[in-house]
Amino acid sequence: MVERDVLESNLHLTYRRDLDILFLRWYRYPTSAQLREGYLSALEMAREVKATYWMFDLRSRGKISEEDESWMLQTFFPQIEEEFEYQGYFANLVTPTHFAHIRDTIGLDYLENYGKLTQLGVFQSEQEAVAWLLKSRADR
Repeated sequence: MVERDVLESNLHLTYRRDLDILFLRWYRYPTSAQLREGYLSALEMAREVKATYWMFDLRSRGKISEEDESWMLQTFFPQIEEEFEYQGYFANLVTPTHFAHIRDTIGLDYLENYGKLTQLGVFQSEQEAVAWLLKSRADR
């Protein structure tokens, strides 16, 4: 297991070799700068461990600004696709309120069909999210 705290960003990173999943767990709501720093730190760790399966625990992070959502969808994920050049699976664990926001403003269909190398899933249960990641690995 590889672990790292990104304290300035309120983020804890864990790579579980047994599951082959990189876990990102937010401690609390970050500022825009902390959010971006946290995700870039996760990207750095993903390079080290060659992560394909990611679990974003967003329950404590919550909803972010439109500007930060755009950064995630238009900069962060495209950077991963360009750099890694292989299929990536990203499970997003959210609260029911956050799920409704994503469904109503971004769209679950949009996320599920996001990119040719990026599969995004949104879940309200950690068990479902991990099961989706493990099934994705088994289906490859």
